[in-house]
Amino acid sequence: MKIKPPRQTQEWFYSSHREPIGKALSSPGIWSNKKTHINCGSSARMAGIVCANVDQIRRRGRWNNTTINGAYLTNIPRKLVRSMAGFPTWVRFFCLAHAALNPPTSLCKKLFPAIGE
Repeated sequence: MKIKPPRQTQEWFYSSHREPIGKALSSPGIWSNKKTHINCGSSARMAGIVCANVDQIRRRGRWNNTTINGAYLTNIPRKLVRSMAGFPTWVRFFCLAHAALNPPTSLCKKLFPAIGE
């Protein structure tokens, strides 16, 4: 049995990570001062949207309470907002009825004149 030698690794400098992400973000006009951590906040908020509790999100990101509340999660109490809007709090996903409507073509052409091109 032939044993492969361990793969040699090379240090990856922070700037080698930050600069390409910065270029990718600036190309479509996105500005962020958290280039290397930009996905941390969005992934934490997406987990909150599907009703993961804060402890689960915090453990997944290995964040302490101060970090997760101050940097990654919004202060919106989603269950309370859903309840006040008349939605059941036990439903993870919901659909608004107007999102399922198919507007008439005449209205679409008024809103988006180049729709047929």
